[in-house]
Amino acid sequence: MSSPLAGRTAGPLPSAVRALLPVLLLLGAAVASADPAAAAPPPSSGTDWDQIAACESSGNWHTNTGNGYHGGLQIAPSTWRAYGGDRFAPRADLASRAEQIAIGERIAQDRGLTPWPNCGGQGTATGDRAASGRDPGPPAADEHRTPPRRGTYTVRPGDCLSGIADHTDAPGGTRNLYTLNRARLRHGPDRIYPGQRLRLT
Repeated sequence: MSSPLAGRTAGPLPSAVRALLPVLLLLGAAVASADPAAAAPPPSSGTDWDQIAACESSGNWHTNTGNGYHGGLQIAPSTWRAYGGDRFAPRADLASRAEQIAIGERIAQDRGLTPWPNCGGQGTATGDRAASGRDPGPPAADEHRTPPRRGTYTVRPGDCLSGIADHTDAPGGTRNLYTLNRARLRHGPDRIYPGQRLRLT
């Protein structure tokens, strides 16, 4: 006895299947075009991001001081976008701590901790930091004051002139610090930028 399906040619699809076909095709295209690297979280680098955030922003993961850097890790908008942060939020300070750390891991995989020249050493083990010779930079806000090195200071994100004068014990305080650096601070004492090197003595 032959099978009832033997010799049967394919007929038209049932109407229910035809109605779902566009949706199924769209879903298939979305799955095929998804970027698996973007979906998967980066492997951990072992970096202590909370320590870096404590140094960069006093641990405030949602800070926006208007200095052009945002969030706990003080990530610039262009860097945030370049490493996929806009999947989470328009700026780092609008993203969660975990999301900021995920982008931090991507940056660290690509560039190491060089984007955090003053605070990157805070995120590594003390022994590793000493072995590498990397300068951990100025202390975080809650650490003890240390004498200024070589009479200069490099401005960090979130700094202000009075704060620098205070935590470096600059001789003569804010007024003298401004006088010493008047040529660098042509736009006034309130216009300082990360990366500027200021004289302390």
